[in-house]
Amino acid sequence: MAKTKPPEKVEKHYRTPLSVANSPAWRCLHYSAKALWGDMRATLTSFNNGDISAALSQLKHRGWSSSTTLAKALRQLEAGGFIRATRKTVGVEHGSKVCNLYRFTDIEVYEQPKKHIAAVKATRDWEQLASVAEAERAIAAASVPASMAPEKLASRKKTTLQKLHRDAAETASMASFDAAETAVRGGGPTAETAPINGPPKRRILKPDKYLEHA
Repeated sequence: MAKTKPPEKVEKHYRTPLSVANSPAWRCLHYSAKALWGDMRATLTSFNNGDISAALSQLKHRGWSSSTTLAKALRQLEAGGFIRATRKTVGVEHGSKVCNLYRFTDIEVYEQPKKHIAAVKATRDWEQLASVAEAERAIAAASVPASMAPEKLASRKKTTLQKLHRDAAETASMASFDAAETAVRGGGPTAETAPINGPPKRRILKPDKYLEHA
């Protein structure tokens, strides 16, 4: 009886499931979002799903240097349903001492009490975007920063217009006030504004009056 060889040791790796790679949402992702998915997947172990970080400080050694590009890729992955946040903070750049944490929606999450991460079954959220057109709309909307969202721009435009109207009203009021003040004072120099060319001259009064020096 022939002896079978022991199985060779398999190197650690990550795979992209075909259900993910063939989905409409995956097809609409930018290359940077797909690259980020792979870099985050490389940190996945058997038990740490939900404790996946995408902090720029941890991804610099993988070539990430722009926080703007990283944030955009994260928004696209969330909009596509491939990841979900398990911990949301204001961000390290705004003074938080902890970063956001994420889970992959195609893998089950085990409870991690120390980090307040609850157990979650695989939700496969990308399947909710059934068509390419639907996925394109969702990812396009997520690609725009929150500060540039239409509702934010409309609010900013309204505030700017209100300020312009207020400034114009103040200018008109000041112009009216200046015109009224000029009319009261007259167009020429007044006693307050008349220039003094030298000391006042002496004047001689009538003989029965003494000389008065100004």
